[in-house]
Amino acid sequence: MLLMPAVQSLGTGSDPGQAHDPGVIVTTPAVHRLVAEPLTPESFATYGRYAAQPERAPDWGASGSRLDGVKEGRAGIAGAPIAELWNLGDLSYDGDVPYMGFVRYFRIGFRVSELERHTQETQTWIARRGTSFVVVAPPTPSGIPYPSDTRAFLVEPGDVIAIGRGAWMCHFFPIGRVATYTVITARRAPEQDRDLVNFLETADTVLEIVLE
Repeated sequence: MLLMPAVQSLGTGSDPGQAHDPGVIVTTPAVHRLVAEPLTPESFATYGRYAAQPERAPDWGASGSRLDGVKEGRAGIAGAPIAELWNLGDLSYDGDVPYMGFVRYFRIGFRVSELERHTQETQTWIARRGTSFVVVAPPTPSGIPYPSDTRAFLVEPGDVIAIGRGAWMCHFFPIGRVATYTVITARRAPEQDRDLVNFLETADTVLEIVLE
């Protein structure tokens, strides 16, 4: 197992040169390790959608010629094939009109304690450059997730994921110095449509992503 180096400290945050109150019990948070998994439509289905080519027949097709005319309709129509389309699933947004953004993530380690969720939208991420990790947990209609509910996935350039409404997440953890993404979201302010859970507060635990 390859342990990814972490930047965050698990110490108490106090000055080591200062004396501690002998009446105070200092505890070290537990570490819950997540082995990063490859993305597949099946493995990611609980958290949203992974845009892989389906094994079923296309939903739509175009055939013919760019010069003589193109026929569109159900896949399998006569003529030289030009394009095929699969409907992978609906995207959903409440409130603001979604927009497309460019995001750059920097490597700061592979430990995390806080996840967030967005209940008013699906959030779509298109990986452009740099391999990274994403941490997710299932939606919790009532209550909050536990550290044991979380999973980590490896996201490669070219991958597209749509994180579903209410799924908990923390994105992204570049393996290299930086990773870049295109995002489609309706959130126009950091505090908009965001719930947070911190496992240091709820379970005295941090998550650590590792490669096996």
